[in-house]
Amino acid sequence: MVNFTSPPRTTSSVPKAPPPGSIPQPKSDGFPGETVPDWNNIGLFAAGIAVGAILGASAALLWAPASGDETRERIGRRVRRLRGEDDDVWDQLAAELERAAGEREEEEKELTEVLKD
Repeated sequence: MVNFTSPPRTTSSVPKAPPPGSIPQPKSDGFPGETVPDWNNIGLFAAGIAVGAILGASAALLWAPASGDETRERIGRRVRRLRGEDDDVWDQLAAELERAAGEREEEEKELTEVLKD
């Protein structure tokens, strides 16, 4: 008969590694219990979200389909609509007529320059 003897196993008094993202807080009896969030990782995550939001907003403004004035006007109209302060139909008509008149004046200037040449 073969006698395989192994050395006795000793239990380690060193606690296991805490789960990632937490710092163990020992209880009064010495056993780890409650975990506290690691604020360094949380701050880094929040900074990443903020940088991503800023980059996304700037990219959206760069590739916007309308000019700045038109975009601001559209945003203002939507905000007023959400507040319940809908523009009067006559105000909308006046704004559209002013825009059309401005475009007409630009076309007339271009046409007169072409005819002068």
